[in-house]
Amino acid sequence: MVVVLIVGIIASFAVLSIGDRALDDKLDVEARRLHQLLALAAEEADVQGLELGLQLREDGYGFLGLDPHGKWVPYEGDSLFRDRSVTEPFYLELRVDGRAVPPAERGDAQHEAKPQVFLLSSGETTVFSVDVRARGHRPYYRVESDALGRMKLERREEPA
Repeated sequence: MVVVLIVGIIASFAVLSIGDRALDDKLDVEARRLHQLLALAAEEADVQGLELGLQLREDGYGFLGLDPHGKWVPYEGDSLFRDRSVTEPFYLELRVDGRAVPPAERGDAQHEAKPQVFLLSSGETTVFSVDVRARGHRPYYRVESDALGRMKLERREEPA
């Protein structure tokens, strides 16, 4: 009877750790995707001589470019930079120069889309960080960039 109880407890811990592991893996994939897309977009802006922007919304994020009239529009230079959705339980938190920035609204015919982060042709970027988080999950990832466009990805943990 005691052996069965011990085996049950061990099995419970194994199931719980596997459940968190799957969420951890998905969080890692989301964070790495964002990090790589940002680094690639910064490189694209530098090499192609473009001014690009990042817009984070409640439902995801997208890249913007300047059209010939100086208006920000969704960037269509490469399909890698298409709009991306971020679905529950995941969400993004943006900070620019250390200050929290609320999610942006999508642009429409009457309102121009506005980037919150700039990736400039000079190789410079807005100083920013994006936290990739999952609701109810303590570990999270931070993608951050300095003014010279050097980006890094770091795993962090919310204090208990």
